[in-house]
This record gives sequence, structure tokens and C-alpha cells, in this order.
Amino acid sequence: MKRNKLFLFFLSMTIASIVFGQATLSGTITSEADGPLEFALVTIPSLGLGKVTDEKGMYRFDNLPSGRHNVEVNYLGYDAYVSQVRIEAGQSATLDIQLNNSPRAVNEVVVTGVTNPKSSLESSISISTLKPKDIANAGSRTTAEIFRSIPGIRSESSGGEGNSNITVRGVPVSAGGSRYMLLQEDGLPVLLFGDVAFGTQDQFLRYDYSVKRLEAVRGGSASVLTSNSPAGIINLISNTGEVAGGSVGTSIGLDFPQLRTDFAFGSPIGNGLNFHVGGFYRVGDGPRQTGFTSNNGGQIKANLTKNFSNGFARIYVKYLNDRTAAYMPMPVEVSGTNKSPKWGELNAYDAFRGSLHSTQLLKDKTIGGDGNILSSDVADGMHSVSKSFGGEFNISPKSSWTLSNKFRLSSNGGQFIAPFPANVGNAASILGSIPSYKSAVYAGTTTAVDPNANYMRIHLFNTKLNDFNNFINDFSISKSFNKVKVNVGYSKSIQNISMAWHWNTYLMEVNSDKARMINVIDSAGNSLSPNGLLAYGVPAWGNCCNRNFDTKYTIDAPYGNVEITLMDNLNLDAGLRYDLGKVNGSFSGGNGQTATIDMNGNGKIDANETAVASASSEVTPVDYKYNILSYSIGANYELNTAQSVFARVSKGGSASADRILFSGFNYTNTDDPSLDAQKVNTVNQAELGYKYRKNKLTLNATAFLANTKESNYEATTQKKIDNTYRSIGLELDGIVSITNNLNLRAGLTYTKGEITAARDSSIIGNIPRRLPAVMFNLIPSYSIGSKVNIGFALLSFTKSYAQDNNSLVMPGYLVLNPFINYNIGKYLSLNLSGNNVLNALGITESEEGSITENTSNIVRARPIPGRTFSFGVKYNF
Repeated sequence: MKRNKLFLFFLSMTIASIVFGQATLSGTITSEADGPLEFALVTIPSLGLGKVTDEKGMYRFDNLPSGRHNVEVNYLGYDAYVSQVRIEAGQSATLDIQLNNSPRAVNEVVVTGVTNPKSSLESSISISTLKPKDIANAGSRTTAEIFRSIPGIRSESSGGEGNSNITVRGVPVSAGGSRYMLLQEDGLPVLLFGDVAFGTQDQFLRYDYSVKRLEAVRGGSASVLTSNSPAGIINLISNTGEVAGGSVGTSIGLDFPQLRTDFAFGSPIGNGLNFHVGGFYRVGDGPRQTGFTSNNGGQIKANLTKNFSNGFARIYVKYLNDRTAAYMPMPVEVSGTNKSPKWGELNAYDAFRGSLHSTQLLKDKTIGGDGNILSSDVADGMHSVSKSFGGEFNISPKSSWTLSNKFRLSSNGGQFIAPFPANVGNAASILGSIPSYKSAVYAGTTTAVDPNANYMRIHLFNTKLNDFNNFINDFSISKSFNKVKVNVGYSKSIQNISMAWHWNTYLMEVNSDKARMINVIDSAGNSLSPNGLLAYGVPAWGNCCNRNFDTKYTIDAPYGNVEITLMDNLNLDAGLRYDLGKVNGSFSGGNGQTATIDMNGNGKIDANETAVASASSEVTPVDYKYNILSYSIGANYELNTAQSVFARVSKGGSASADRILFSGFNYTNTDDPSLDAQKVNTVNQAELGYKYRKNKLTLNATAFLANTKESNYEATTQKKIDNTYRSIGLELDGIVSITNNLNLRAGLTYTKGEITAARDSSIIGNIPRRLPAVMFNLIPSYSIGSKVNIGFALLSFTKSYAQDNNSLVMPGYLVLNPFINYNIGKYLSLNLSGNNVLNALGITESEEGSITENTSNIVRARPIPGRTFSFGVKYNF
């Protein structure tokens, strides 16, 4: 019966599309300075139709339905244009348009963080839009690096393609990932939680040619429009093929081995249908030396849209299968004092291009979550697999009504495996501290180790992401009453978190070039760490970390929003959302359980096989509920056609997922006060903003206040966090066309943060860790004729503290990414770009919070990658 109903639904859509008249619309797109404009994009959004102008600037639409329709024109370097035209059945209409020169469309329509799409000047939110050219000019190497060029977004993109720490101005970096801001694709979150340990949402998200634009909302409107994202939203919006055409491009690393090819193609195919398909494939080592092919994989995305006179319906699919290296903190040298430290490189370790990987550490064996021996390939790194199917429709059955529904079903899984330096030091402190130690040789040899070199006790993080599947459905109804718009909706979401942790201990020399494993030998000549494997488990941490999670999070969230036009230039909006969460499942592990097991199958028990760690057989049930009441109230006042001011207050929350497990609570008692205090992290925000849009200048200024209450757990330090934070600051961003050839984008965020309450009373009043007072970005571009475009992206961060104790300072740094674009004819272009060409030692996090002053210290920190250059060729058709 359900299949029959689905068939009838699509059949009815097809029949409805036949009810088209034979009207036409045509015209010419010109500018006063340049005359006819070729390749201008002319769209009729309500019909999902689009055309590109020819060499005479002409366009034409055939077989249009009668009625009133908005026609939009976009062309890089000119203001966007919107006009309403009336189409009469069987007649022809003409609409000629002259565009005004501007650095870009300064008042674009936004769809993220609002219930009704509107221009940025009319919206009471802070939002930035990046187009593919903006992203290409930023010189980013990963998706997380793209986010660094968004004003107000703090993206610690030093972990590789995933495992990045991302937050919004005023809100602290949590224990890892992105707790307070979700990443979306086409308006739905990739995962329902942004900070799952070793399973962060950016591991399942990739930017490629299939993306039409990126929208980033900072602030409180996100609280009522999605779950677990009170601080903001970053939304990657896909191309849908309204205009026939595509592109294919290949880039190569000039000083690092990597080859990547992207492609995209879309087109209308008749009867109101259009499609788009795009993706990428990449292979290579990446910007850091691992000694093996650490980056290998890609993705493909496709969608099909059916357009009606009163809306559209769309289905889409995505397949991601990508392996990338995960970069953990690395050993660096720090001398001087805590307040004025000197950060540099250790002998034999290149902090700019090195990694902790080794060709002698490619295989790993542990006791898996099912109790059997699990064999893993270390070269898999962050292996992310995502298979998604989704759809949406947006229909206006009557002029004042709109029905909308979006859904997506995703099968997510993979693995996260990466070496972490648990301890770093000289031979005496690392090797000599092992019980029964007599001597040490390089694994596979009889050569004694260098007693003057440095060594590491490596904890190999090996987590299997068994089941991160999710289902998300969001349905809403909108109704307009004169000057009032009401939107009510219901969101249903399910997120599985099933994973198993298996960690082993290895010994390795500190060397970024073919690091060797270390074999420690006792007085009887027995090997204590054959091939560098010291222990099956992490006895230095009490064998804490063999764990199994098998939990399901279900969220039912009714929400509503009302917009009121009090005057022509004054709009108010208010929203409310109520998340009802239910968590059930179980977890086990972390009690130091060991057993004697012949792991390598050689028929005897080696020294490291006498205490093999595994997850506990004791299973802890999970069955509790939580709720989050969120609100957001905003007002926008247009001073004139070029300026507006807005204000907003909001409260939202982000539920804790796996990070509150293993904290000793009764997870089957919803009413337990101690558990209740850990379930939800809250963010209260207030914003006051100003926007300017005229001629060749776009300017945004937002003052903000944020209060955050957080409970968390950090795996690498095994610390519980119960802190409250307060931040105030100012966010500025703008775009200006200084001349017809010189354009400039810039952003600056100033934040003053303070810890106002904490489990550790000694840190109250301190500045939150890793919070720079100022983040700044500047991206100028200069066109030389129609062939050449040159420029650079400059990113700057002031100093911050490594930890909440405010002792060790992480210095400020500046990243410079220059680029040159050269157009060969109309369709072919070349690109040469650099990333961090000044080789800045930018430290994003440090495990140590202090050093011994006026001596040489080894600190475990995550630096950004060093200088790299790449060359690309792109063909548009």
C-alpha cells in the first residue's frame, strides 16, 4: 500500500507538470560599462528554471506557466537583480536588465538560519555566504581550513581532513569536535552530535565541485531551527542543475605527493526536470610525511529535481568512501618562560611536514569489541564511509500556504586509527622507566639505540565506528496573514552511536623521517616490546580505554516561529523549540581487565601477551530522557534601502552524547539530579548588529555576549569538565570594490572570555584555553585584464593559553596563502596556490599547560601544516 501511494504521488507530480502554457520570456542582460554580458545567470526560482546568457547577453525561457514570477540575475562583479514579471498564457514577454557594478551580490537571499528565505539586509542574523571562487581563493587544503576564512568561526584545522575543533565566536572549544555548532548538507545535519569522540561530523563531510555555496550562521537563530546547534550552523548547499553546464578540474601538489580530480555536471532535461552530479577522487600522502599513501578515496553526489508552478520535489544520494591521515599532537621544543615562551622544532623532527606515522607501524592487533582478535591497517587513518539517500519537497498549494519536508537516511561508519604521544623524553625517562629494562635496540636489528636521542611511548588510538547511522526528517507548514508569517514544524531524528575503542602501546623514536620502532630487552635477553609493541592495552592509563558503545539517541522536536512586519522597515521574529530526547542502549569497558592471550599466534606467550586488555564483560544499561527548551527573539530595522540594524536574544542547548558515559552515574534514572546536570550544555546569547549594502561596499558589525554552561569528558587527559564561561566581543566583516580591478574581503573578531565557574576553583576568572583575543582574515584580489587574477588570503590569530590554568602561552601566528588564476580562453583556467608560505609554526592546541622555565622542554602540540604549493587546471563547459 505504501509503495502504491508513493507511486501515485510521483505520478501526480508528473501529470501536474503538463499543465504548462506556451508563454515565453526573453531579454538582454547588459551593463553600462561593458555592454552585453555573456554567461550571466538568469533564474526563475519558483519554477526551478535557469538560463545562461549568450555572447550577445540574450536569454530565453519557453513554455512558462501563467502568473507572477520573480526573475533573478546574478553575475560575478555586479549587484544581484530581482524583478517580478507577469506571464500571460500564450503570450511573449520581454525583460531587459542593466546590472550595476559591484564586487559581488551584496544583498543575497539566505536560506540557512531563517524560516523564510530573505535577503541578508532584511534578516536579524549574522550570516556569511561563500561562493566557490571565494573558497578557491582562500587556498584551503581541507574542508575545515575553508571554515577558517569565515568571520567569527574558529576552526582548529590541524588534525587533517577530519577530527577538527570548530566553534563560534564567544563559545569555548569543548573537549574536541564541534559541540555547539552542527555542519549541514542542504539544510540537514551530517550527524546529530558534533563532538562524538573519534567520530566528529567533519569526518563525514567533504567540499567539492558539487557545492553551489556555503552559508554560515553565527548566533541565536540556530537554537530554534535545529537540534544541538545553539551557537550556529555551517551549511553546504548543493548545485541542483537549473543551468546546463559543468566543470572538471585536477590539482597536484608541487612539493607534496597528492593528486585530486573534481567534477560536476548538471542540466535541465525537460518537463520541469533537472539533475546534478558531482564529486572528487584523491590519492597521495597529503601535506605531512607518513611514508605511505595516507589519503585515498573520494565521494559522489547526485540529485534530481521536479519543478512545478507552485514548488518542487527533489531526491538526492551521496556516497563517500575516503581514507585520510589523522594527525595527533606532535613533539615540539619550548624554552624560555611560560608567559614568553620560544616554540621551535626538536632535532630530527620536522614540525611543519612530519607526522607520528611510521612505515614500521602499519599493522595493529587488539581484542575487538566482539571478543575476537581484530587486525587493523594503520594506513587507513580516518576511514569514513557514508551512504545517504534523501529528499525534499516545497509546495505552495495556495498563495499564502507553504508545505515543506526534508528527510535523509544515512549509513555512516568507518575507523579512526592514529598514533598519540602519551609520553616523550630522552632514553632514560622513556625506555629506562620500563620494568626489567636492560637495553634497547631498533626493532628488527641488533643495533643499540642512540642514548642521546628522544623517544615516545605511543598510544595507538584504534576505534571502530561500527554504526553511526542516522535518520532525520523535518516537516513544516507556513502561513501568511497580511503582515504576519507563521511557521510550525516537527523534527524527528535518530542517531546511532555504536563504536569500539582498542588502544595499544608502542615505543618509537622521535624522528619525522622513517621513524624506527624500539625493542626493549631485559637482563635475560627476552624482548619486552617486539617490533615496538610494548603492551596490548594502555597500562600507563590503567588500561582505561578498551570500550564498547552501543547507544541510540531519538529526538522529537516540535518548533514554531512567527514573523511580524510592524512597519515597512521593521520586522520582529520569535521562535520556540522543544527537544524531547530519549537515550537507550548500553556500554562497557574501562576497568583494567586483562588476560593472557597468544595474540601473534606463534604458539607461545610473549612478554607483552601476559596482560592483554579487553573491554569489561560488565555491561551498563542506558535508558534516560532529557529535554531542551530553546527560544530566539530578534528584530530587524531597515534604516534605509542600504542600511539596517538588528538585535537578538536567544537560549539553546546541546545534549551530551557519549562523553557523559563512564562517569559513574545511574544511566537508567532520568530523575537523578547528578545525571540531570550533565545531560545538556546551554548557551545564552545576545547580539546587536549593523549591516550596510550599497554600491561597492558590504559591511557587517555584530556585538555579542555569550554565556555557556558545559559538562564534558576529555579522553586524552581523563578529566571531567564542569565549567561556565562568559564572553563578550565584536565581529566585523566586509567586502569592498576599491577599483574595478581590485576587490577586498576582510573579517575581524574580537573576544574577551572568562571562566566564571568551574569544578577546579583555581581557574575561575581565567581566560578559556585556546581563545585568541583577535582573529583576522584579509583576502584581496586584483584582476589584470580579463586573463589574470592574483591575490592572497591572510589569516592572523593572536596569542592564547594552552590550558585553562593560563600558564603556558601559545604564540600568535599569521598564515599567508597566495594565489594566481589565469584564464585561457572562455573555458579553461589555471591556478597556482600556496598554503602557509611563510612557514608559520601555528600551534592550535597543547597537551601540556606549563613548562619548566629557562630550560628546554618537550611539549606535545598540534601545529598547522607547513608550506605547500599546488597547481590546478579547470575546464568549464
